[in-house]
Formats: sequence, structure tokens, C-alpha cells
Amino acid sequence: MSRHENRTTPKIVSGYLYTDDILTTGTLVGSPAWFTWLETASSFYFEGRTGTFTAHRERRQRGGTYWIAYRRQAGVLHRSHLGKGPQLTVLRLNETASRLSL
Repeated sequence: MSRHENRTTPKIVSGYLYTDDILTTGTLVGSPAWFTWLETASSFYFEGRTGTFTAHRERRQRGGTYWIAYRRQAGVLHRSHLGKGPQLTVLRLNETASRLSL
């Protein structure tokens, strides 16, 4: 079953961020504007060449907030640790999409 897109969730396609906000739409992942946006964002959908996932920022008891990637396949929810905001580069997002697609 294909994913039903939530139009309000920010989306990353081909390394660019697309949101409802005209100031952040078209932001390049890895740019200073990207890392600034991550500080206030709570989730986003990533669409890469090798797979897709939804990422959520979650608070942990130790160490503040971390980003976690989720992908459901065959009814099973898989997750992968992305790290803190400064670690979220295009390379890391693509590697995670590949790993969750296996």
C-alpha cells in the first residue's frame, strides 16, 4: 500500500526542503538555513533515491533531543537513530533511507 501524503508535513526531495512557509521552501539540506530550521521543526518526510522515511524529533532523558527515522514496511514499523540536528546531512539522510528500505 502506498503512503498517503500529509500535506502539512515538511518534505525533503532531491536535497531540498519544501514547507508551507515561503521563507524555508527550497532550503538546501546541509545549509545554515537548514540547521536553523531543524532547531524548531518537529518532523519531516524524506524522499531519497534509495528510500523514504518520516523523521521525528524526540526528547530523551539524557542529552536533549534527537532525530529518529521511521518507516513502515509490510505492517512492521522500523526505526533508525539519525542523531542530533547538526548530524543531519544529505549523506546521513540517504544512508538511513537505504538502511530502512532493506
